[in-house]
Amino acid sequence: MALGFVAIAYPREHDDVVDATQFSIAFFATLLTGEAVIFALTFSAASSWPSLRAIDTHIAFREWVLVGWLAALFTACGLLGGNATSATYGALLFLLANVFGVFSFVRLFGLASIGGRNRLLRRSLAGALVRLGADGDSQQSGLENDPVVNSYLGTVSQAATSNDPTALRHLVNQLVEAEVPVESAEQAITVHLDVLHRLSRATLVSSADPVQVVACAHSLIDSTIRHSRRLAEPAPALGALSRYLAWLSNTALLMSVRGVASNRAARELVALSTDARLKILRCVDPDPKSATTREELGTILTAPVQVLLWCGDFTEFHGAHQASALYGVYEILTGTKFMGNYWDGASVLTQLRRALYGSDAVTTPAARAAREAFGSVEGFDHFWALVSVTAFATLRDARLPHPPELIRPEFTPDRQLWGAYLRTFATHRYFATAAQAQEALLSLVSRADAPGSPTAEIRRARRGHTYGVPVPIVEPHQRPAAMVLAIACRLAPLAPGDSDAELRSFLTGLPSPALKATARLAARVLPGAAEVADPAEAITVGLSLLQLVGAHNREGA
Repeated sequence: MALGFVAIAYPREHDDVVDATQFSIAFFATLLTGEAVIFALTFSAASSWPSLRAIDTHIAFREWVLVGWLAALFTACGLLGGNATSATYGALLFLLANVFGVFSFVRLFGLASIGGRNRLLRRSLAGALVRLGADGDSQQSGLENDPVVNSYLGTVSQAATSNDPTALRHLVNQLVEAEVPVESAEQAITVHLDVLHRLSRATLVSSADPVQVVACAHSLIDSTIRHSRRLAEPAPALGALSRYLAWLSNTALLMSVRGVASNRAARELVALSTDARLKILRCVDPDPKSATTREELGTILTAPVQVLLWCGDFTEFHGAHQASALYGVYEILTGTKFMGNYWDGASVLTQLRRALYGSDAVTTPAARAAREAFGSVEGFDHFWALVSVTAFATLRDARLPHPPELIRPEFTPDRQLWGAYLRTFATHRYFATAAQAQEALLSLVSRADAPGSPTAEIRRARRGHTYGVPVPIVEPHQRPAAMVLAIACRLAPLAPGDSDAELRSFLTGLPSPALKATARLAARVLPGAAEVADPAEAITVGLSLLQLVGAHNREGA
């Protein structure tokens, strides 16, 4: 508008307008050519994944072209119609277009480096997550319907399947370095877990470099934990990550044994799972044995329901360090440390039951809050029985060979370690006879979760916080065979020479279909059970694994 008043006040002659316009158009064309060269040489799918719209907004390209078009229009109309004012206005608009062009070129030149492009794309991704956070949509379908997030995830998949480690590294850095408010943290965590799954899948079934993928995965896991710390209820996010990592290690083992995935890829993913789960455990344990940063001192879980939710998820899928997790749970729920050694046969759950409901019960504020969360001692027993149901149902397949290259600390075919995991639940003995075991089994099968019970509160806390993990949550009542096995293990002998009469009495009193289903589960998850034909005997032989724990102390004695 200002230039219009100038053109009206000071119109120029025909030749002056033509000369000025020639210089302006030449400079305009030079700037346009420079921008085209920068685009051609520096931009790729990984560096411009949202769309050209985001880059156009950043460099004001449309404004520049629009002013140039108006300049050409007024200049041409003025020259053809002999209107000096219009021609002068067009020439002045060309000058303004060149000013826009210089600004656009400088902004685009700032994107010529990968750092500049990453900053822009990081802001684009953060903006999309903020919009989704404002809508309150953290489900996978909602994220994939967002054009920016969908384009980003598609680019990640393309980079992973094409084995482009540089593009993968930049794409992951764009996500983990995106600054989002706490209201959008859950959306960010969902995208983190989705990218982690895409990278893991590409490693197992395609040619993605496992070393590069694991490096990116560690960045994603660290960022997920960092976002979880900001949430008022971090347990669902940490639980989803823990479950996925445990499932990933078992899937890598299975696909390696079947020849679908290479041993190298499976080895890297197993190492990732064990290391990352230990990292999560250090964040939850109030007093970890070791810490790499100050943030790992103390626990991010304080409410009893949050602790129980995370523990239930952490003990699924036979993940690494699941027995060690109960040490932190004990300290959070009682305010005191558990000094026993589960490797020697010490029972964390038995001591926890005694600390909360025994004659010398702990009176710390943490213990009072835990008792309020569990309610009665019956509620305590029922909850841990349900946790053991899920843990037993998702144990690793004992029939699979375990390649030596996949052996990692806490992820081995060692039967003594396997028995130690089982024993953490088997030593929680709130009944002693076969008749009492049948009553406990009936309670597991038929008892509904009362409002305010731990299971009901966990289900409420988990509502709307699935985070798109491709490992569905299965309720314990949908696993009747695991229910029988969870009750049976609490009757099994814990040491050589102990009587197994109550266990056999309980098993023989079961209906034949239930016994056979439990025997099939035992053949899969208990070493040695698959070699016995009789169902009751197979379960009894499989549960003899519990007697291996503490054997080194017995032999020494």
